[in-house]
Amino acid sequence: MKLRRIATVINGMTETAADWDKVSSKLVFEKEYVDSLYGLNKLKRAWVIFGFHRHRGWSPMVRPRCAKDESLVGVFASRGVQRPNKLGLTLVDLVNVKGNTVTVKGLDAFDGSPVYDIKNYDEDYDGY
Repeated sequence: MKLRRIATVINGMTETAADWDKVSSKLVFEKEYVDSLYGLNKLKRAWVIFGFHRHRGWSPMVRPRCAKDESLVGVFASRGVQRPNKLGLTLVDLVNVKGNTVTVKGLDAFDGSPVYDIKNYDEDYDGY
């Protein structure tokens, strides 16, 4: 499977933030996907699937960010970036949709990260 970049994250973030939920990001979509954004402005939240473009390699065991000790867990039991497929998934707040730019809050992705998909959040279906 080959993934296609549909947008790029623009937020100036080059280091991990303590409060990603306060970070505002612009998702700048390729022109061919602008029509696909129709109706997104009526939503409050969405899932963003993006790529960990700055990380290489992977590890089966990782130390979780919030761990208070040195214990390890399997990468699939964590939110770590050391994954075999460098995909991130974050539930974001939708702030604005204008032209080919979607402004979101809470995306834990670095500046320049590729966006592969965005999906509506449905409270009844997602239950979060």
